[in-house]
Amino acid sequence: MSAVRKAAATPTRDAVYGAAATLFSSRGFDGVSMDDIARAAEVNKAMIYYHFADKLALYRSIVSDGLETMSQTVTRIAAGDLTPHAKLDRFIESFVRMTETRPWMPAMMLREIAEGAPRLDPATMDHMRGIVGSFAAILQYGQQAGVFRQLHPILAYESVIGPIIINAARERVAAQPERKNHDFPMLVAIPYDAVIEHMQAAARRILTL
Repeated sequence: MSAVRKAAATPTRDAVYGAAATLFSSRGFDGVSMDDIARAAEVNKAMIYYHFADKLALYRSIVSDGLETMSQTVTRIAAGDLTPHAKLDRFIESFVRMTETRPWMPAMMLREIAEGAPRLDPATMDHMRGIVGSFAAILQYGQQAGVFRQLHPILAYESVIGPIIINAARERVAAQPERKNHDFPMLVAIPYDAVIEHMQAAARRILTL
């Protein structure tokens, strides 16, 4: 079980959460100390321990919160009454919006998975299972309706989510202050609505018969 201490949201807790998310996503779990987080959040280290049992609990809280919110959103989409294509579009939009509201999540998850997911507890893994399961349900729904091709659900998931994660990583580089006004084409700013429209069209091309 996670060692997260449940506490009401406060300005201090929010500051710790935001500072830790930024640091973990850029340096990884082992590259960040509680002193680093306290300095970045401009709080006394004791205040971190008031809200979170330890560094692992803080890390898990950030990851689990993002995945739980995403899982709940896409579960509702999969269970809704929309057409297969409309469900797919909503699923893609939800992922892109997640990278907008939680820009640290893609980097944290890519690093965690690359390391073998050693810090993901069973509850967090259940949230991940809910996300992938919802996509698989949408895919199966479209297959049964005769509009989606027969594809392995995991490979299909990777094919449509992978580009979103890559773009999110690109956006993180482009957002760095030292990259502003850089003339490298990969760092051009792209509106989120344009990203959503492109990713939806690409996903439809991959899945549709």
